[in-house]
Amino acid sequence: MRLGQDTGETASSRLFIGISPDTATQRFLDGVVDRCRRQLGKTERVRWTSHANRHLTLAFLGETPDELIPRIEVELAAIADRLPACRARIVSLHPFPKSRSSLLAAELLTNPELDRLHEECRQLMMRLGMTPEGAVYRPHFTLARSRRGFAHLDPLALDFTLGLDNITLYRSHTAPGGSQYVPLFEAQLKGNQ
Repeated sequence: MRLGQDTGETASSRLFIGISPDTATQRFLDGVVDRCRRQLGKTERVRWTSHANRHLTLAFLGETPDELIPRIEVELAAIADRLPACRARIVSLHPFPKSRSSLLAAELLTNPELDRLHEECRQLMMRLGMTPEGAVYRPHFTLARSRRGFAHLDPLALDFTLGLDNITLYRSHTAPGGSQYVPLFEAQLKGNQ
């Protein structure tokens, strides 16, 4: 089949909405990763999350028709105009979401402002005819993945307050070595509420 030939299929992308961490947060997470690397040693087969892939997920949209991307961008800009930047606290590092999981994450305490951002994204999904995830929202930064998991790594109490000042639409691409997350649109949170 020739490129550009109409197959009747709608082009789609795997999308999610998140928050991109600021420089201070990236530095803090780098310190946490360095500590974990020292504790795990070089024998562990761990895939560490790159700076470009670090994000705080607000809503996973999944496979979404590309034709909806402009509407999503307009809706995210409206959310950013309504809601102010806020703060949150990273409080622990542990396997996520359970002790035997293959993810290592820095988990945040939720708060009313962060919950509101999450809920606004859920409402956006419903306006688009999508079904939001039903699980309880547990905000976190994924720092690493390992098939063997991280149950042997002791959980670590953390205390870092970070600023959350943007809302970003990401596209996920499958690539050798893991998914790559490409920001498609970012709006600064600037509401006065």
